[in-house]
Amino acid sequence: MGVRDKLKTTIKNNLNQNYIKRFLSIAGKRPVLMMFGSTFKSISDKYLNIYSIEAMSKAYRDGAPVAYGSLFLPYELLHGLGLVPFLPEVLAGFTAGMGIAPNTLKKANSHWYSPDLCTFHRSASGAVELNLFPRPQAIICTNLACDAAQKSFYGYAHKFKMEKDYHLIDIPYHFNPEAVDYVSSQLEQISNKISNKLGRKVDLDALSTAIENSNRFRYWALKVNEVRKNLNVYPSDYNGLNFILPFHGMAGTPQAVSLYKKMYKELSLLGRKADDPAPKKRLLWLHLKPYYKNEIFSLLAQGNCMVAFEEINHVYWPQLDPATPFRSLAVKMLSHYLGGSINNRLKVISQLTADYHMDGAILFSHWGCRQNNAAARLIKDHLRSQGLPVLIIDGDCVDQNNYSPGQLQTRIQGFMELLGSI
Repeated sequence: MGVRDKLKTTIKNNLNQNYIKRFLSIAGKRPVLMMFGSTFKSISDKYLNIYSIEAMSKAYRDGAPVAYGSLFLPYELLHGLGLVPFLPEVLAGFTAGMGIAPNTLKKANSHWYSPDLCTFHRSASGAVELNLFPRPQAIICTNLACDAAQKSFYGYAHKFKMEKDYHLIDIPYHFNPEAVDYVSSQLEQISNKISNKLGRKVDLDALSTAIENSNRFRYWALKVNEVRKNLNVYPSDYNGLNFILPFHGMAGTPQAVSLYKKMYKELSLLGRKADDPAPKKRLLWLHLKPYYKNEIFSLLAQGNCMVAFEEINHVYWPQLDPATPFRSLAVKMLSHYLGGSINNRLKVISQLTADYHMDGAILFSHWGCRQNNAAARLIKDHLRSQGLPVLIIDGDCVDQNNYSPGQLQTRIQGFMELLGSI
């Protein structure tokens, strides 16, 4: 049994917050992290895990001003306010990867969470009911893209008896100057309320610093994405779908800048190798992936296919202005391609398929994700009109009980035959 497997077993056998705190107080120390990092073959994966564990360690530290945040928030705001972000949806992916999702989902079921609710939110809600997550000082979410977040996050507020500390950012359908004013005002009001609760004033200099870090992160993320346009090979075990935490929750931090700078150097070195492998069928991955052990990507590799890029890694926002932090972050939120009309998403998908020379696309239709699943047929028809085959995989990112290996293998093989890769 390897180091990571032993780690999973230990956590599964000690499923309580006190143990998690003790574990992270040790695991979060740099010497231990560097030893753990040596178990990863990819430099990118190594520092992804190091920075992720450091972030979790900080959130579980006694007295830390933790703020729960939904996925599509501008996390520069939280870092600039001196808050420690904690992303329940992302941590739900960790519950799947660590093999404890059956426990959290069972607890959610016992508290009458609807079985048609997205399992990211059900697993996170179960973890809250099990008292596995740290207590927050504030709970912030947005209605951007996800309708489940605003409901489940209010459930967390009710659980902690802090309904007055629940903040919902409403994103208008259209992106125009009035919408920027509206969202900017909300961000400023929320910042003032949270700062008043913590007994301090909003530090505009700290917000500006977070936005400067965000611009540097954006610079390196764009360079990473540019390298990937013609990359035919990736480091061992590298998967772009693993970088959702730094892309969102670490935006505005030096760690995000460092990670993407290292990733750029690692991928650039691979791109300069003369012994490139035989051409592979290049695929665009839409939405997320199962975060438990599965054979999807090994099956694609066996069929001479590669995921050349993932929709979630698209840099969708312009460079931000540190001098106007609230308006800049409002623009970032309103720029998201999942907001407004489905045509916004279709336009980005078309751009990505052209820029990355795609031969086809895979859309993972995650159980309970109404926003994504409702768009599946429109996306498929859109790409087929451009001559690109699309595989829609009905599955679950968190609950392994909804994973059918045999059926999935058959569908992937049929898709690869359609691509002409086998």
